[in-house]
Amino acid sequence: MDKQPNYIVFQCYGNESIFHECAFALLSLTRLYGGGYPANTQIWVYTDNPDWFSTFKNMSLPLNFCEVTPAVIAKWRGSIDFVHRVKIEILKDFTRDRNGNVLYTDTDVVFTWPVDYLMKQIGSGQLYMHVNEGVVSSRSNPIFAKLDAHLHDNTPMKVNDKPLWDLPMWNAGVLGFDTKYRYLLDDVLTFTDTEYPRFPKHIVEQFAFSVFFAHAGTIKAAAPYVLHYWNLKEARAVLASFIAHFKNHDWNELSEYSSLLQMPVLMQEKVNFLANRDITDKLLKKQWQPADYNWRELLTQL
Repeated sequence: MDKQPNYIVFQCYGNESIFHECAFALLSLTRLYGGGYPANTQIWVYTDNPDWFSTFKNMSLPLNFCEVTPAVIAKWRGSIDFVHRVKIEILKDFTRDRNGNVLYTDTDVVFTWPVDYLMKQIGSGQLYMHVNEGVVSSRSNPIFAKLDAHLHDNTPMKVNDKPLWDLPMWNAGVLGFDTKYRYLLDDVLTFTDTEYPRFPKHIVEQFAFSVFFAHAGTIKAAAPYVLHYWNLKEARAVLASFIAHFKNHDWNELSEYSSLLQMPVLMQEKVNFLANRDITDKLLKKQWQPADYNWRELLTQL
């Protein structure tokens, strides 16, 4: 029997900063594979501007595009007008007529390890999400506390004999599943459409994936393979600077140069800044900003 095909799927539409993130994610994949990409793998991008990617010189990744119009995006946001609902509809659309191993990622990711074994595990039936953020009933942050209260009052269903509030919340910036699990997407969508009007918070979609992936099997962390820097919107300015500076270079050169921008370092700088603010800075809600990058000087490090 032939191996099932592998698919890496992105959603990339709207603000150009999202396109910069997507390009950086693709560059990290190219760098990992020495200018290539994983074998037996197709890369698909749901986007409202496929021509944007044609500006890169000699791109070595054979991208496939599914163009989505503003009308389609509005439809996929649904009557609840929820931006994260679009992800579910994209995956329903993508898996409708395909069989294989799907690795979905948000654009704000960096591939940190070759994904071949990850794809093999997905093909064997393993389910992946980015990282376990903790059990909802732990109330370890304000949003968990609110969700815990909401679920106690409104949603008595159980998964594997556990009430929903005793389930872990997984980050849904990365999702890995075999298309045999496509039926779960209907459950995720129904749960989202039911819960979001009653609890209109951004985490509803990712909790829906957490619930129904857990119902179907054991969830594993994709974090060893993909870094999702969801809490680092400040990096968008650095990405814009990087792409503006190197835009005339060949794609494989860009992939090499992209190693100059280390998201874990920026994440730690932000954590250190927030942890060391004095009372005045906290009262003024002073925010961290990354330093300006001197790309010409940094190139000497390669």
